[in-house]
Amino acid sequence: MREVIPGVHRLTSTRGGNAYLIEEGDRAVLVDTGLRSSAEAVVAELAAARIPKLTDVVLTHYDPDHVGGAAAVQRATGARVWLGAADIRILRGEQEPPTRTRRAMFRSGWLGRAELPELIALPDDADQEIAPAVVALPAPGHTPGHHIVRWRGVAFIGDAARVAKGRLVHLPGFLISDRAAADATLAAIAASTPRLGCPGHGSPARLGES
Repeated sequence: MREVIPGVHRLTSTRGGNAYLIEEGDRAVLVDTGLRSSAEAVVAELAAARIPKLTDVVLTHYDPDHVGGAAAVQRATGARVWLGAADIRILRGEQEPPTRTRRAMFRSGWLGRAELPELIALPDDADQEIAPAVVALPAPGHTPGHHIVRWRGVAFIGDAARVAKGRLVHLPGFLISDRAAADATLAAIAASTPRLGCPGHGSPARLGES
């Protein structure tokens, strides 16, 4: 693991999306888990690290490069795994992805199929405290049930945005499920003035610094 700031680490073993570990007192929370193909390495990295007990995993959204290792982590640690309610419905086949491109991507099993852990639904219309000082907030747009995680002024933004030259910008348009919602989410993250943005892809960065 690489320390981003005291209390926040970025895993080095994930493939696909980034995964971050938050330490809060005697507990630890993992944000995202990378692809299923790196699940064994992620479990080994967590086991080797000198960290508090992993109690929770928050998945920012349903894409397999973020949820793929969750089942393996849950088996190894017994952690609770959280995901937005709307994204759970998509993963379980109860609701289709909202765009033609995303439906095609989902049917094709892009980036590999994700094994599903036992999931706890995050409300799509309210914030949810995961652990002391760790809060998941609805951030739809990239996917209907996308959430970000806030901890002590740090924003773990998943794929709600990427960070470019200290600014929050959208991911490519074909990956966005609802542009109006994505615009509102990006504006809300920026307005909350986090001291650090930890994206799902790319390096963490202090916002407002070019």
